[in-house]
Formats: sequence, structure tokens, C-alpha cells
Amino acid sequence: MIPLRALPRAFVQIPNLDPTKPIPLPEEEFKKFRSVLRLSTGDEVALLPGDGSVIRATLDGKQAIPSDVQYPLTESPIEITLALGLPKPDSLEDSVRMASELGVANIILFTARRSVVKWEPAKLDKKLQRLQIIAREACEVAYRTKLPTFQVLPDLKSVLEQAQNPLVLSESDRAETPFPQITKPTTLVVGPEGGWDPIETKLITNPITLGPRVLRVSTAVATACALALSNR
Repeated sequence: MIPLRALPRAFVQIPNLDPTKPIPLPEEEFKKFRSVLRLSTGDEVALLPGDGSVIRATLDGKQAIPSDVQYPLTESPIEITLALGLPKPDSLEDSVRMASELGVANIILFTARRSVVKWEPAKLDKKLQRLQIIAREACEVAYRTKLPTFQVLPDLKSVLEQAQNPLVLSESDRAETPFPQITKPTTLVVGPEGGWDPIETKLITNPITLGPRVLRVSTAVATACALALSNR
């Protein structure tokens, strides 16, 4: 039997999904299995409902016949949230991809004072849909069983007001505290290219450093997420 984590997999978000009955495949997932992965009737796949479970199933036309349900421990027991001041588009997509692969539970996006990118309200839904697709694909690759949530907030102040145990990364000389051991739900706060504005700096009480080097936004995100989620 092929190990569950070695099977081709996809998230299937179907309301009231019953893992004991044949599962109709959404069109997007059906095309992925058939056209992209070149699978056919009789091939085994892993379906991810997004609730922490993995369903082993066999393709049968446009549906999948389940044979087993498991709950692998692929999600961190400690909830890690990434709050990211909007960077440039390529950096944003890379950051979302890596944070999703590494295991963050939530992603908050906000406009920092030095954010070059400003999201227009009319285009917000479309941009979020694009990022959700990137996150879903990253989670499938990483064999995660849950998808990160997305939230948009207006600014750093709003983030800090609702954040659980915020750790704000900074490249300024004020940042002398090294990255700590994470033992409780935590929000990692990363700024855009150019760092924090003086007004924002006044809101940050204990800036965290990742070392003496200046990192790209996506590198800082990946490093902080990896440190926070290591061995979890």
C-alpha cells in the first residue's frame, strides 16, 4: 500500500462531506488529478477536507471512493499567525507560499506606512483569492491538513491591538532581543521593504532581531516562521 503522504493530494472543500460515501470531485480538483497529474480511474489519491483529516480514496470517474480516514499530526499544536506589512507583489506571494508551507495558522495583511503597494478596496477580493490559491497549493505540497485563514487590517496599530503575544521583527539598532523560544500562540509581525516608519517604531515596545544582516521580506518571513514552528 502506498503511504498516505506519498499519494497525490488536493484540498476538497465540500459542505457536509461524508467520508463514508462516494465524494464528487469539484471541477478544479478533477482537472488537477486528470489533466495535470495524469491520473485515471483506479488510481489512489489523498483528499484533504481542511478539518485536519486525510481521506484515502480511489478515483472513479468524476468522483472518489473513500477507503480510509486518518488524522496525521501535521499541524502545529501552537497557533502561529503571520502579520505582514504589504510588500511588493512578488515578495508577498513568496512570503505567503513559504509561511503556508511552514505551517502558520493565520495570515494578516496590513498597510504599513512604508508599504509601496496600496490595495484598492475594489480589487481586495480578487487579490485575496489569488493568495488563497497560492496558500492552498503550498499546503498541498507540504502535506498540511488545514488551510491558513486570511484577514486584512488597516495598519500596524490595528494588528498590535488584536495580536496574541506579538513579536515584531525589526532591523533597527533598537532591536537587540534575539528570537525567543515559542511556547504559546504568537503573532509574528514583519514589515515591508524599508522597515518601520518612526511613528510605527513608537508602537513597538520590544523589537526582535534575526541577526545583524538586513534580510529580504520573504527571507525574514521564512526564517521567523521556521524558528517559530521548528519541531512542531
